[in-house]
Amino acid sequence: MGAEGSSPLEKELRNTVQFFCIREHLKESASQTIRYAVGSRRSRVGAAYSVSVRGHTGRSYTPTVRADAAEVVIRLAGHVTLTFGGREVDPHVVGGPRCAQVLAFVALNRHRDIPLDELAEVLWRSQRPPTWKSALRVSLSRVRETVRHVGLPAECLRSRNSSVRLTLPKSMCTDLELARRYVDDALNDPKHALANAERALDLLSAPFLDDISGSWADAVRSEATMLRIRALELDAEWSLRAALAARAAESAQILIGLDPLRENAYRLAMRGQIAMGERGHALATAARCRRALAEELGTAPSEETEELYREILRDHATPAAVDEFAEQSVVPRHGLIERAAELAVIGDAVKRASVGSGQFVAVVGEAGTGKTYLILDAMDRAAEFGATVLFGRCSEEAVVSFEPFVEAIGREIDDLGPTRARERLRAVGPALRRLIPGAARVLGESETTSATDDDRAEIMSGVSEWLTAPDRTSPVVMVIDDLHWASPATADVLRYVIHSSESARVTVLTTLREEFVDRPDLRSILVSSSRSRGVHRIELGAFDLAEVKELVEASGSAHDPTLLHERTGGLPFFVSSLLSAHQQDTEELPASVAESVANRIRLLGQPANELLALCAVVGLLVPRAVLRAAASSLDDEVFASSLDELSRGRLIIQYDARNEIAIRHALVRDAVYSGIADGRRAHIHSRIARAFQEFGLGHEPDGYARLAYHSSRGLDADRSRAVDYSIRAGDAAAAIGAYEDAVVLYHAAAERLTPRGDSARRCRLLIDLGRAQRQARDPEFRPTLLEAAHMARRLGDTDLQVAATLANNMHGILFVQIFADHERIDSLYDALHALESTGRVDDSAVAHVLAQLAVELIWTADHQVRRALLMRGIDVARAAGDAAAEREVHCAVLVALRTPHMADLRYTSYLELLQLLGSSPGRAQEPLTAIWVARAQIEFGQLAFARRTIGMVSPAQTSRDPELAWLVSSVQFGVALAAGRLERCERDLEALTAIPVYPLETYSFGRMLAFICGLRALRGDMRTIVDAADELTARFDIVDSYRPILALAYADVGDVDAATELLAWYDRPRVEAIAVDHVWPSAMGVLARAAAFIGNTVVCEAVYDLLRPHADTTLSAVSIVYGVTHHHLAHLSIALGEYERARLHLDDALTAHRARGYDGWYAETLYLAALLATRTSAETSEELARRARRAAADTGATAVARRLDMLGSNQEV
Repeated sequence: MGAEGSSPLEKELRNTVQFFCIREHLKESASQTIRYAVGSRRSRVGAAYSVSVRGHTGRSYTPTVRADAAEVVIRLAGHVTLTFGGREVDPHVVGGPRCAQVLAFVALNRHRDIPLDELAEVLWRSQRPPTWKSALRVSLSRVRETVRHVGLPAECLRSRNSSVRLTLPKSMCTDLELARRYVDDALNDPKHALANAERALDLLSAPFLDDISGSWADAVRSEATMLRIRALELDAEWSLRAALAARAAESAQILIGLDPLRENAYRLAMRGQIAMGERGHALATAARCRRALAEELGTAPSEETEELYREILRDHATPAAVDEFAEQSVVPRHGLIERAAELAVIGDAVKRASVGSGQFVAVVGEAGTGKTYLILDAMDRAAEFGATVLFGRCSEEAVVSFEPFVEAIGREIDDLGPTRARERLRAVGPALRRLIPGAARVLGESETTSATDDDRAEIMSGVSEWLTAPDRTSPVVMVIDDLHWASPATADVLRYVIHSSESARVTVLTTLREEFVDRPDLRSILVSSSRSRGVHRIELGAFDLAEVKELVEASGSAHDPTLLHERTGGLPFFVSSLLSAHQQDTEELPASVAESVANRIRLLGQPANELLALCAVVGLLVPRAVLRAAASSLDDEVFASSLDELSRGRLIIQYDARNEIAIRHALVRDAVYSGIADGRRAHIHSRIARAFQEFGLGHEPDGYARLAYHSSRGLDADRSRAVDYSIRAGDAAAAIGAYEDAVVLYHAAAERLTPRGDSARRCRLLIDLGRAQRQARDPEFRPTLLEAAHMARRLGDTDLQVAATLANNMHGILFVQIFADHERIDSLYDALHALESTGRVDDSAVAHVLAQLAVELIWTADHQVRRALLMRGIDVARAAGDAAAEREVHCAVLVALRTPHMADLRYTSYLELLQLLGSSPGRAQEPLTAIWVARAQIEFGQLAFARRTIGMVSPAQTSRDPELAWLVSSVQFGVALAAGRLERCERDLEALTAIPVYPLETYSFGRMLAFICGLRALRGDMRTIVDAADELTARFDIVDSYRPILALAYADVGDVDAATELLAWYDRPRVEAIAVDHVWPSAMGVLARAAAFIGNTVVCEAVYDLLRPHADTTLSAVSIVYGVTHHHLAHLSIALGEYERARLHLDDALTAHRARGYDGWYAETLYLAALLATRTSAETSEELARRARRAAADTGATAVARRLDMLGSNQEV
């Protein structure tokens, strides 16, 4: 039964510290400590293991500690810890939350005797339990045990005369007290003021008394905050005196965030910024101070602050940069009536964003309602306000992936200049270097299109970090025009930027046509369910008669406003266009924009007409050099005069500074393009493609997409080249995470590729298409890759067959599939056979195939078969020296061998996987690996590590993939459930139940069953499972755990007859026939509980015999633990009347649950101990019941409390 000694698993848990999550997190920490608190297996402490990370302030200071400085022995920042003589102990591990709470309170009040009544009020604020004195004695005993663990005498904590007192040498103190001393010293000792302020900030970097509540704890946190504020102020003041301007400004900005009404903080920040030569930043800080004081206190800055502001202005040429939006009269801009109300909404949004409340504004209207003119006006005003305005547009051709961000950020890089651009590009990481043409060259690097594991997430993070860069001193307005032409990939990035900038100084301003608002990807942006505030939608409509009349009067036209309004429908662009044409006869006015444009074209000379057609084919924005090359038949004089003719006709706008030409409006471009005959249009497309090639623009990152677009629409002789361009453009799009764009491009290439039959080139194209479809969550990826694998077999190309087979893989498949995918399994066996038949038995590709095959076989083959496959995979990967293959196989072990029989092998693979990840920087953040590793850490009782591991999956990664987001949430739920944070689990269950639609989903409730069953075993009841009885019953033959889960649910809600009937189906052979797969642990766990509750001795004996060899392991399903096996063996033994055996199992279960942090199951085991005491008429039954009730109350285990109540009334469930 394993009652003596420790299992190999537990020994490894105590001695191994090579966890990749530690490595990743401690890279950013100023100190790290691994704490052990190890007792005997029979003790209530057990074996525990945790990691403390603290002290990181974001600075690069190296504090020096004076020789006479006090020694901190009790740390209150973060989790309470005790340290002495190089040892550190977590009181939570030794005695639970109350132990930590008592230690903190007595440490802070050690200058006096603390009455036990006062200490009781700290622990039980609302209602003191009847046995509070004995409970308090237990907590004090745990504190003494904690003190003893670090080598201090337990007598430091003395109890006498109904009071308690902690006595420490004068040189020892808490971190709060030491921080207080450092602040006092900084005030009184100018020589060491800066160093002392720095030391205080290091001590005050983390929140104090984390997870401890109560007014006394609030007072401690308040003092810590005030000390930090004072330390930051001192740090800023003395940094200025030491000529450390950047440090002074940094401390002052942090101080402003903590106390936005502390006027001196603004002055310190301004002085630091002035010293760095950043007077514009200083002016912005002054404006921020003025706003804060006016809005919160209704006062103006002090004379000292005003004088500093005037001093800056005397040396600054552009004080208007910090002025508020001026109140302006309504005057026409850009030839249109000013939209005063709409401009006010946008202006208010920019103001709100400037103080850290990110805003999203969508301007919606039909074509020609003046959306672009409105945002141009708003952009001018935002720039006058002092905002940094970035502009990008989406083109109808959609040839550039992430086009608006490429345009906006690319232009800002040019504007910043080489030095500042290099600094910011280095700060945001490598993603933007691949996204923005020329960005890598700014850094002196070569262009790269290499892909990473999740390029889309990197692009999302890179764009967001660029817009919210710490070195920005003014708010940012990101304008995206014509959002309706955005590709799904672009919409995905925008959705993330909107979400991630909710608390940033960023306004996202977009325009889109009304007819596109119901497009799913755009609608999800407009709805912005991820944003709780700062979302605005402006509806632009046509002008009314009064507004048309005002325009007519302003233009000096003789048109009848009523007739003009009737003819144009008040469409702003149409009205403005007709007025600008100086056409006086209303009866002869064109009936549409297209007719108006056609009338203007008829007035053009032949060269101007040709240039306009060329512009329309290129798009709304045309590089002048490309247009000149395409119009090579025109001499320079004719070319220039023709452009002027188009400008006078209000058909184009020339941007000389950017060497670009823009068609005035999309409606003009549409009218011109549709009026070009098909043959002439094809000829122009070919000319444009050659022009792009001539100027080398076809070799830019987006160049192949342009060449593909124009070649595919050009002359027949050029269309054959479109296949190669489309493939290259698809590769470029996939390399930066624009998977939806890549799918479109690969599809286009596949449709044009000749010959039509099998070929290696077509097979490679199908593989690339399938990979892009999979990344874009397009369910068509599966048939695409299966067809590629079949084609490779027909071609006899093993490499292509293996590539297609390995690409046809889905993360998260085990959550949505309750059957074997035989087509996929056959494909993997075929690939394996192909490798073996060609003599490549030691090829690393074999390891990859074996890893995927073992995972797919979890619903069919015996675990020994899967084990054999994976052991072979490990050997092959090692022999080939392929670390990536070895990582995949070890990860597959964690997935495919989730049975107690394989616990030691699984743990060994877990440790080796961590070592491999540790030697591969960046690999630890791969989402799927993080999910499997975190699940293993939950099973092994490493809950703190599991939280950190799953926390490595970034918001950018989960935002674009609902399935991945659900998987991450499910692991977070599993951690909380294992730790006994059941009230949180109750809140999170509803959100977890909102399962995203998955291409191969078959039974969504089955996907949730482990989570519901795991929570309801400890909290609430299992009525939800009983309500799904029909669906579960229909699947009894598919999933072995469904029958016992339903039986357990019936027993839980009191329907004993139904539970008895379901369990009567089992005899020993049927129990032993339950497949040993990943469902076996949970099936055995719930079957044991159900049989023990009902008293089915046949099932109890059979399950006991099967579980007994695995007594020390944790029973789990997906990320849900069902406690250690000892617990279930104890329950079965009680049901069988084997009470002495039950006691031994209970001792081991209590020790293991405490050591592994399974607090909810610890309460359930205490219930079993109380049940055993009742059965044996032991005198301890009442005390055990009280302990169990306290544990249940601490964790929110209401189901345990319910069973205890029934136990007290002589009922048993």
